[in-house]
Order: sequence, then structure tokens, then C-alpha cells
Amino acid sequence: MFREFFLHHLSDPKIPESLNSNRSGDLARMSKWTWFVVLFSRVTLNLAVRVTYPFLPAIARGLGISFEKAGLLVAARHLVGLTGALWGLLGERKGYAWGMVLGLSALFIGSLTVSVSRTFSLALLGFVLIGLSKPVYDPNVQAFASSRIPYSKRAWALGILESSWAGSWLIGIPLSGFLIAHFGWQSPFVLISAAALVAIICTRNLQQVTKATPNYRESESQVVSSSREEVTLRARPILILGVSLLMVFANENMVIVYGAWLEKHFNLQVQTLGLYSILVGMAELAGEFTVVFLVDWFGKRRAILTGLLLTGMSYLALPFCQSSIVLAFVGLIVMFYLFEFTIVSIFPYVSELVPSERGKWFAFNFSALVVGRMLGALLGPWLWERSADLYILVFFSLLAQVAAIILLLLSRKKL
Repeated sequence: MFREFFLHHLSDPKIPESLNSNRSGDLARMSKWTWFVVLFSRVTLNLAVRVTYPFLPAIARGLGISFEKAGLLVAARHLVGLTGALWGLLGERKGYAWGMVLGLSALFIGSLTVSVSRTFSLALLGFVLIGLSKPVYDPNVQAFASSRIPYSKRAWALGILESSWAGSWLIGIPLSGFLIAHFGWQSPFVLISAAALVAIICTRNLQQVTKATPNYRESESQVVSSSREEVTLRARPILILGVSLLMVFANENMVIVYGAWLEKHFNLQVQTLGLYSILVGMAELAGEFTVVFLVDWFGKRRAILTGLLLTGMSYLALPFCQSSIVLAFVGLIVMFYLFEFTIVSIFPYVSELVPSERGKWFAFNFSALVVGRMLGALLGPWLWERSADLYILVFFSLLAQVAAIILLLLSRKKL
């Protein structure tokens, strides 16, 4: 009985032969130049988001505001991420190139605005535009890549695409630190705006992008999956969005306080936390490349469920790592690795839930991730301020993780 349960819930749905090889040769390829432009654009977008976290105190000092008020810049940036569903719907109508260029344009204008800011209100406008860039660009580029890569290699393609998240940290954060130290807090945003302008020009000249259209407009011979698969999966996306929201909430609830936890238990200094952040970036990159090399063979659905289980176990193990700093670092690195593996594994699965509306569902998924992060960022510090007890945070994260697993199992049922 257990064997039947395992095979039923941990295996991918039967994928038609049309998913494993495209009947249109052009759809199965992305040129090296296209890959370079897309990855360059994603690294630039992600750096604009990630540069804020380690350097928010420097931004606050530069604007002459309190650290608490500077936090409102980040909150506003998160808030506009909720508009992702709207941009996904528009992208399905106007095409992937429209969404990608619009997202990069918002990044360019937003970064340029921040780079010349002398007041909080102007910086807030820039942060809002930066926050708008990802929910516009990311779902469109994910849908574009998914429309060109067979499902049998989809995790490989999207895993490479998502490696830009870790890459932006490993490359961009040390560079940004150097620039801030020598040229001031606004200098990274000058670099980001220049890179965004280059990305806009290159994207507008990519024929593979400008000639691509959302799948529902393509002829039957170009659609990656069959209509039968689409009808079978149509009832499942809402539950998968719940999985995304819950697993990100569970992680953010833990991650938001890890710095405070390390400071409280081990009296770590900022320099040590900075060194540790490099290890975090490497762990994330390892998780992304595990998806690249493993998930297409292992199975997308099976990878998500395995990742949810193992990540939950890493949350449970973390309080037992408080006896030494080495154990604490190992526990956190394993947690970051497993979470990154899980969240990247869900993208190729989302790509085939409703193939004719990929952009829309990628955008809905983006919004679900934003909601999860916002809820986790609110609950984690609130719990920590009142208890400073890691066990309490682990309890709530495990509840969310179990709920995500239940939703994933229920999503398998045919309605």
C-alpha cells in the first residue's frame, strides 16, 4: 500500500511524447547570445533587489533618515510585487518581448531615480519602480524560455535561468560594497541603471524574443504539450500557488531572523556575517545547479515533494545546531541549499500546468511568492521580539511546510 502511495504521489503525470520533443525545431533552441542577454538581464534585476539588504544602513545614512524609515523603501518595493498577476495577463496579450522590455525599462528608470535621490520621497519612487521591474520581467522571461524548451529539459533551462539569483549575490554584492566604500551609497544604482540600459537595447534586438508569441496564439504544431494534458491539469494551478506561498512563508519566517539569532547566541560581528553571506550565495547556487542536473531525470513533482520534506527537516534540525557556531553555519547553509532547490524545482512544474497561459500562471506564482515573503517577514520578527526562541519560529514554519505538502498531494487528484 505504501509503495502504491509513493508511486502515485511522488511521480510526475504521464507526459505525452509531444512534451519530450518539439515538433518545431526552432522552439527547442535558444541561441547562446539569447542566453547571455537573458542571464545578464536577470543578474541585473536581481542585484537591484538584493543590494538593499546588506547596504540598507548605508542607504539610510545617505538619505539622512532612520533605519526604520529606510525599511519602508523595501516594504514598498515588496508591495508592488503583488501586481504580478496583472502584468501576466497583459503579457499574454502583448507578447513576451513587451513584458521583458517594460520590466527592464522600469528597472532603468527606477535605478536612475534612486541614483540621483537626495530625499526620501524620490528614493521611494525609485524603489517602487525597481519593485515593479521583477513582476513584469520575470514571468515573461520564464514563459518565453518554457515555450522554447521541451518539458523533458525544462528544469535544466529554468534552473540555469534561476542561477542568476545566486550569481547576483556572489558577483554583485562584493562589487557594490567596493563601489559604496569608494564612491558613495548611490554608486551601485548608477551601475545597475547602466546595465539595465544595455539589457534593454540587447533585448529589443533579440529576434528570438521579439518574434515569440504567447502559446495560445501559436499553431497546434508549435504547442509544447497536448490539449489533453492541459485539460487534465487545469484544476490544479490554484493549489500549486498555495504550495508556493506556504513554502516561501515558512522559509522567510526563519531567514528574516537568522542574523539576530547568530548575534544573540554567538555574538557575531558584521564582518563575520558578511563572510557567511558568501557561503549562503554558494549554497543557493548549488541548489540551482542541482535542479539543472537532477530534476528533469528525477521528476519535477517528485523533486518538489522531496524538497519540501527535506527543507522541513532542516528547520526542525536548526535548534539542535545552537551548541556551536560551526553547526549553526552548517545547519543554515543546508537550509538555504534545500530551499533554493525546492523553489526552483517548482518553476518547471508551473510552466506546464496550463501551457496556453504560461505567462499568466508564472505571474500568479510570482505574486504568491511575494505574499509568502511579506507574511513571513511580518511574523518572524514579531515572534522573535516577543520570545527570542528559535523553537517558536520552527513550529510555525513546520506548520506551513506540512500544509504545503498536503496541498501538493491534493493537487494530484483529478477533479
